[in-house]
Amino acid sequence: MVDPTSIVGGSTKNVRVTAFCPPAQPGTTYKASARSDAFTGIVSLMPPLAATPAATPAAEPSLTGVALLSANAKAGGYRVEVRCEATNDLGSARFRVTAAPPTGNFPTKAPGAGGGGTAAGGPEEESGVPVTPITIGLLAAFFIGIGVARRRNRG
Repeated sequence: MVDPTSIVGGSTKNVRVTAFCPPAQPGTTYKASARSDAFTGIVSLMPPLAATPAATPAAEPSLTGVALLSANAKAGGYRVEVRCEATNDLGSARFRVTAAPPTGNFPTKAPGAGGGGTAAGGPEEESGVPVTPITIGLLAAFFIGIGVARRRNRG
């Protein structure tokens, strides 16, 4: 069993895994391991710590552990594979990673909605035409015109 069964990806988060292993040899410690492609590593599942020893052990104790969801886990369904160590029994569960909401892609200023340049600082939009080549071209035409005018006045 996996809790939660659906988790938002995009950051490292805790996922609780619970397994129920069949009875093993008397005196055997119940342990299990769980793995998933969405986890950062293999998870050890152990029985809960009892405050006082139980008179008779449960036939199938629950084994739990906490896995870390990888921050790189992509959205989709994932399988968790569990192996009971005393009996080598295998089991599985499924859970889903959902896409994280977008972050940092929100506009940082208001759209250009007119105002006729009366807003503080005037218009900031690029017209798409580079200013520097136009300025150089106009200055070149101006100086060529002055040169031509001087030649006409001399001659």
